[in-house]
Amino acid sequence: MYKNIKLFAGLQMLLLLASTQLACTQSSSTGGGADNSKVLATVNGEPITENQLVANLETLMGKKQAINQLKAAERRKILESMVMSRLIKQQAEKGFDKTQLSFYEQKARVYKEKIIVNDYLRENITSAPVSNEMVAEYYNKHPERFGAEEVLRYELLTTQHKLSEADRNQLLSVYGEIQIASEKTSDMQTLKNNIAKKGIELSYQKSVLRPGALNVQMKAILKQLEPGEVSALSMHKGRPYIFKLLERLKKPARPMSEVSAQIRKQLAPVALKKAINEQMEKLEPGAKIEYL
Repeated sequence: MYKNIKLFAGLQMLLLLASTQLACTQSSSTGGGADNSKVLATVNGEPITENQLVANLETLMGKKQAINQLKAAERRKILESMVMSRLIKQQAEKGFDKTQLSFYEQKARVYKEKIIVNDYLRENITSAPVSNEMVAEYYNKHPERFGAEEVLRYELLTTQHKLSEADRNQLLSVYGEIQIASEKTSDMQTLKNNIAKKGIELSYQKSVLRPGALNVQMKAILKQLEPGEVSALSMHKGRPYIFKLLERLKKPARPMSEVSAQIRKQLAPVALKKAINEQMEKLEPGAKIEYL
């Protein structure tokens, strides 16, 4: 079992290393300069160099400082993984035709360009820090993203089942008469009893509007009501709905002090994109760009 775990870990390392070697091993075919660094190993005559090892280590570890602290035995393990990766690559290429080889050369070019662009942006683009004013503006524009919401408390008369066509027509016929006769009562229990006298039993509910509680059409009706107002009779999928809005409660957003770090994190890419666009505005006038 321990041997299988080591093999699995080794294969994961190979996959990661292979993604970097895609660019490294084809630098000559993609316009890169000659690699004159020390040759550390050869695989069927194909060299693996110090520069390629360092490139892989930077992909794995990120910081050159950490790379310099690697022990010789650890560098050796990475080199052995690169040898295995190179051997697999050579075996795979034996079955490639020109189209497949060209496809991977294009992928290498794309990968190389991405690395160059990322390194250039990291070294040359400095975005302005996210200011307190930017944080406050975002917070005030999007309070709902930080817990602010309008809570609606309401009463509802409805049924748990679809009405028969006869009951539906009866309810539609008598509802207006009942409201006129009772001078449009806003007491839902009284309204329920008056409808029951006409032979139609409705159930009474008292609730708070929550996500998923009502369909879009019913939510729209409820949100249009003023506190204390009773809605007209509405039908949806054979069921009657009569709402009374009790009150609107404003649930405040979390304090800005609690979410400012989150907002800065969200705005950081926006600031970076702005800095990149400014750089592009400087580069484009001197470039000849044609879309064909």
